[in-house]
Amino acid sequence: MAIPCYNEAGAVEAVVEEWRNALPEAEIVVFDNNSSDGTGAIARRMEIRVVEVREQGKGYAVRAIFEDLADRDAVILVDGDGTYPASFARTLLEPVLAGRADMTVGNRRPVAELGAMSPIRGFGNVLIGAAFAVLIGPGTRDLLSGYRVFSRHFRQVVHPRTVGFEIEAELVSQAVGQGLRVVEVDVPYRPRIAGTASKLRAFRDGRRILGTILRQGIRFRPWRALGLLAAMIATVGVMVGSEGTLVVAGVVLILAILSAAWFAIRR
Repeated sequence: MAIPCYNEAGAVEAVVEEWRNALPEAEIVVFDNNSSDGTGAIARRMEIRVVEVREQGKGYAVRAIFEDLADRDAVILVDGDGTYPASFARTLLEPVLAGRADMTVGNRRPVAELGAMSPIRGFGNVLIGAAFAVLIGPGTRDLLSGYRVFSRHFRQVVHPRTVGFEIEAELVSQAVGQGLRVVEVDVPYRPRIAGTASKLRAFRDGRRILGTILRQGIRFRPWRALGLLAAMIATVGVMVGSEGTLVVAGVVLILAILSAAWFAIRR
């Protein structure tokens, strides 16, 4: 199992112990993403293998995980802040090991404690999910969960390119775009362990995530973006009474239809 960490000295010991107890047969690897608080040293004292990821960003850490653990039958990904319970690991592993899923996702269900998930993050998740549904199609109910299991096949065909917190949205978009099998499991989402702080910046990272969804939508479902653009242009045309604008909207709509037909033929 892989634990990407950036300055999680206050949590990494408890997280490792929880996972050791819940899944004693698993190899635990900490991917230390340039921590300056001794996270890696704490893990090493616990006799945990630590992989140093010098490029800053969770996406870089996930890419390092895919490369370093490429030969494993299944890889569990879990954040190092203590928010995800290890007791659900076997439930998430089972569909992958049984060959019924290429990726399983732990859908977060915040527990009734202060700090499990802020209202602004909850609203952001809804907005991001809506954008994904429009530009790509049905995805997972929790696009940004940091609790996942990947099969060997998933890691062979999915090649992440993003560098930050947009990595989760990219993984789901590639799964949908390539027709991979995804199974979702509801899991409790706990407050972070005391002494740690979230690295997510809601507005900055939200923009990056939405940008990633737009790019992946154009890559895998271009007709959706073109159809949305045609609708927006047509709306403006109707509002200002411009026939020329409506003609442009019609041209864009035709391009959307042609791109959908082209992708259907290629498949």
